[in-house]
Amino acid sequence: MNPAELARLLDEANHDPWESVSAALARVDGQPHPRIGWLTTHLSATKREAWTRIAAATGAPAPPEDAGLTRLMRWEVGAAGLLPEAALDTTVEHSGRLMSVAALLRLNARHTAWHAGQIAALAGQTRWA
Repeated sequence: MNPAELARLLDEANHDPWESVSAALARVDGQPHPRIGWLTTHLSATKREAWTRIAAATGAPAPPEDAGLTRLMRWEVGAAGLLPEAALDTTVEHSGRLMSVAALLRLNARHTAWHAGQIAALAGQTRWA
């Protein structure tokens, strides 16, 4: 996959109107299930960690420190599309594993889709205070 294709993959996991984090969050009505807050915080942290490693290895910009999940998801799509093709083969370490930047971005997209499904499953479970 090239940078544009990886950016599209991330964009779909983050923003697709049917199956994405944004679509799942749009289904939340009323007081959200507490696990949704944990999932969104976790996604922000893991995306930020992945992009911090990518930035350190490739010289790409680091993610904005003040960005919440919504802004971070928009930022990473643009950042992925701007990576030089050669950067995709750069080796990074993530969770004790060595992988290419391209592999880490694909993992990021799978991880995002995994948690989008969890958020969608919890979205209809309104909690009453």
